[in-house]
Amino acid sequence: MDIKRLLIATAISAAILILWPKIFPPPKTVPAPAGAVKAPAATAAPSPAATAVAAAAALATAPEKPASPPPAALAPIRAEEAANLVIANSIYEAKLSNRGGELLSFRLKRYQDSKKAGLDLVRHEEPFPGGSLRLDPADASLARASKELFRHEVKEIPEKKQVAVTFTFRDESGHGVVRTYVFGPSYPFRTSVQRTGQESKPASLVIGPGIGNPSKEEVQSYYTKPGGTVFMRTGGKIDREAKDGLKEPLELGTGLVAAGVEDNYFLTAFLPPANASVTLRPVMLEKTVEGSDKKETLHESEVVLSAPGSIETEIYLGPKDLDILASIRPGMDRMIDFGWFSILAKPLLFSLRWIHGWAGNWGLSIIIITIIIKILLFPLTYKQLVSMKKMSVLQPKIETIRTKYATKVKTDPQARLKMNEEMMALYKTENVNPASGCIPLVLQMPILFAFYMVLAHSIELRHAPFWLWVQDLSTKDPYYVTPILMTITMWMQQQLTPQVGDPTQKKILAIMPWVFGFMFKDMPSGLVLYWLVQNVLTIAQQLLLDRYTDLGPNKGAKRKQK
Repeated sequence: MDIKRLLIATAISAAILILWPKIFPPPKTVPAPAGAVKAPAATAAPSPAATAVAAAAALATAPEKPASPPPAALAPIRAEEAANLVIANSIYEAKLSNRGGELLSFRLKRYQDSKKAGLDLVRHEEPFPGGSLRLDPADASLARASKELFRHEVKEIPEKKQVAVTFTFRDESGHGVVRTYVFGPSYPFRTSVQRTGQESKPASLVIGPGIGNPSKEEVQSYYTKPGGTVFMRTGGKIDREAKDGLKEPLELGTGLVAAGVEDNYFLTAFLPPANASVTLRPVMLEKTVEGSDKKETLHESEVVLSAPGSIETEIYLGPKDLDILASIRPGMDRMIDFGWFSILAKPLLFSLRWIHGWAGNWGLSIIIITIIIKILLFPLTYKQLVSMKKMSVLQPKIETIRTKYATKVKTDPQARLKMNEEMMALYKTENVNPASGCIPLVLQMPILFAFYMVLAHSIELRHAPFWLWVQDLSTKDPYYVTPILMTITMWMQQQLTPQVGDPTQKKILAIMPWVFGFMFKDMPSGLVLYWLVQNVLTIAQQLLLDRYTDLGPNKGAKRKQK
């Protein structure tokens, strides 16, 4: 009986297990959306043995997953061969190299060098590097990049009259440099440097060393100093460093208006943004001495502009022209070094430019402005001549006073004091001012110095011809004709001038023409021309006054006798 009941219970259980899924089917499972994470069902913790078996089964049945691929390496960017690009407009011709993307030459079409060719502001003679706007060689990575061939692209921008050049380089490690130039119709242009793969390191550009390609005579001349550095701060202050004046790098920091390399007439300079830092750096170059195997050391300097990661700046390569510099940035016209006499030099330059506008010759313009200055100074010159004539009339009385104290003045201070008191009393009685004869000379000396600064630093007078052998008023007379004539006329003028003063003073005055002649022999011929014309006008003036006034020889004495 128990067995029968067991069999019936077993049959009923089997029937239930078989028929239950068909009578009560399970709900359909909704597939999880892509990307959704399916939450695991709550189950009892399996035994360690079951876990091990399940893990083994999973490893046996699961397909192998491929390993994730490494990140793709950046392809190097290089040019296959060297190439030079020429960008030209009406005022300059720029030549760029795809080796480092540097500037090989910047030739000004409106100015000539000593060989009558277009003036190149990039110095390329030995031992100079032959390029400008170079990647900083002090940075090892940039130094390597500067030797590589960059891939380049040229794009014209007609609406702005600009040409953009892009140089790109990247090595196998992903480190590279992107350089751009944007040239327009005026002298300033824009350039940028961007580091790739090393954005945390500074991007640095270098201007210099040197500027232009001066002739041997220009390098040796005392009056031309090519290659010095100049910089202008935001407050308008301008400072200079001689090319051999730097002994160690000089960090100027940020906030500069301009910084670059100059000579008397031209400037190559960064016009940096506010975040860029400027450093002046000394450079030692080895040059072979001409005609031998010996080396000489040249002390030069260069300007470095840098900023973190990338740098974009404006560049000026051009003449030191007052109008052009003033139009670029306020105050930049003061980078023309007229020195202390700028208050006279600038009016002189503007006057010369106005006269040249209708005279058409700079030498003739100098002669005309000298005549104008002489006319303006005539009242003082006349006063000088009157004073010197009166002094010549008083000369016998002055000599009498000197003779009276001649034996005492060397040993007795009181005697010298009394002698001076008697002379001053004589001057007061005769209404003579002994110093009045010096006033015109005192006024002429600043004008002379201002003329020198105009000739030495005004681009208008550079290589300006005059007549016959004088073909450059900014350099010395090649045959010394004008210095010799200046010395002779100065001596003649002295002979016509009434002789006053003690014997020692007369001896000093007697040698002055020869001293001036020696000093002026290597000065700009335009300056010598000014002094020569000044002497000729003074001689003519004295002759006319002696002839048509009562200030001629002995006339003043005759008038006193009457």
